[in-house]
Amino acid sequence: MQKQLRIATRSSALAMAQTNYVRGELNQECEIIKVSNEVGDVNLQDPLYQMPTVGVFTKQVEQYLLEQKADVAVHSLKDLPTIIDAQLYLAAYTKFEQRGDVMLLNTKYNYKSLSELPEGFRVGTSSLRRLATIKNRYPKLNLIILEEIQIPESKSQMKDTKAGILRLGLAERISFDLEEKEFLHAPAQAALGIQCRKDDIQTIDRLQILNDIDSQKRCVAERMFLNLLEGGCTLPIAVYSECREVGQVYIKGRVLAVDGSQVIEDEALDHYEKVGQILCEKIKALGGVELIESLKQQ
Repeated sequence: MQKQLRIATRSSALAMAQTNYVRGELNQECEIIKVSNEVGDVNLQDPLYQMPTVGVFTKQVEQYLLEQKADVAVHSLKDLPTIIDAQLYLAAYTKFEQRGDVMLLNTKYNYKSLSELPEGFRVGTSSLRRLATIKNRYPKLNLIILEEIQIPESKSQMKDTKAGILRLGLAERISFDLEEKEFLHAPAQAALGIQCRKDDIQTIDRLQILNDIDSQKRCVAERMFLNLLEGGCTLPIAVYSECREVGQVYIKGRVLAVDGSQVIEDEALDHYEKVGQILCEKIKALGGVELIESLKQQ
């Protein structure tokens, strides 16, 4: 008889929605263990890039695996550092939810694109990637830094990942989508990473039902690109990817200055285990290393 899986997750509404989705896909009895993150869950004022540690949303959940208090961890894969503890294993990459970013407006507005927004219109975001993209392409707008999930009030608007909004059941709040090839994604955005201990072969096997091959290939490519750039998940580094021929992934990568004054981007097509490195080398040759180092010092 198989043991009941214990699934560790953060206690936020989004994390719980994601974990309940995973439990439903596993189609078996599971115990959900809520892990309070003293930085990510208690600090609701600071945007992610100002928080003091790498893996701010994942570290304590991973600790439950390491201490054998849980068998499985569910993460928003874009938040999981590209280098994980050697005792842990990323056993499954779920199928992408819709990958793009969206705009949520106060209900008194009926705008349908960023280009329609009037000069000085206040737009809030917690993401340096979105902040830099808007400053580069829509300098007339007034950018405000907000915490991650905030439903618009009378004086502020924000964008968030479409995946997060849909998983929270808030699709009716979406005013319009942002064009994916203009607002490239955070690496591994909209996929869930299902993690367990590397030596727990039985659990690894049970989690394979959750794995989506196309999502895995694209996430491997995107996370390799991010890892080799040594940029981390909070800097304005963005990607777009597609699966092409068997084993081949097309990937476009972009690094931006926070003020939007500089954009470095290129693209590559190759085997999914190589293409991230190829793209990284192209971006570095265009000055990506210097730009990332300057971002780290800001």
